[in-house]
Amino acid sequence: MPAPTDIKLQRSNEIDLTLIRAMAHRDRYLALHILNERIASPNEVANEIGAPTSRVAYHVRELEKFGCIELIGTKPRRGATEHFYRATKRAFFVGEDWVRIPRSLRESLIGNHLAIAGRYISEALEEGTFEARPDRHHSWTRMLVDEQGWTDSMAVLLEALDKLLEIQGDSSARLEKEDEPAIPLVISLMGFEAPSSQVAAGG
Repeated sequence: MPAPTDIKLQRSNEIDLTLIRAMAHRDRYLALHILNERIASPNEVANEIGAPTSRVAYHVRELEKFGCIELIGTKPRRGATEHFYRATKRAFFVGEDWVRIPRSLRESLIGNHLAIAGRYISEALEEGTFEARPDRHHSWTRMLVDEQGWTDSMAVLLEALDKLLEIQGDSSARLEKEDEPAIPLVISLMGFEAPSSQVAAGG
C-alpha cells in the first residue's frame, strides 16, 4: 500500500469549513489524526481510541464523504473485507475565518487537539522516547509584546509550520527511495494570549 505521506498535506490560509464540520464529533477528530499518521482500517482506529468498531466505521465513512480521507485498499479478513484509508486533509487552527466558527465548536476542537498532544507527551515520557534523542527540543516561553510583536510572533509560527511541512514532504520522498527507518516525530506549535492571572504573576 502507498504511504500516507504520498499526499502532500499543506496548510491553507483559510479555514476549511467542510473540515471543521467533519471534525465536529470527537471520534471523527481522533480518526482523522490517526489517518494523518498512517494508513489504517476502521477496526484499527476503533482499537486505538477505544470505541465500538461499528460507530467508528460510520464516522470514517462520514470523513470520506466530507473528502477528508480516501480509500486506498482492501483486504479479506475473517469472511469480510477490511477497508484501509489515509487522510487527504489535515486540520490547522489558523486563518481569519476561524473566528467566525461558533465559540463552542472552536473550544471543542481545541480541547480535542490539546488532549491528543497531551496523550503523546504522556506516552512518550512513559516509554522514554521523549528524552531518547539528545537533540530533542522542548521550550516554554512567556513574553510581553506589543501589537506588532504579537503579529510578528504569529508570522514566525506560521513560517515554521510551512517549513516543517516542506521537510516532511522531502523526508517522505527520501524514505521511499532509501532503506532507512522512519523516525516518528511530533511537533506542537502554539501561541496564545496568557490569562490575566499569569500576567499579574509575572508570566
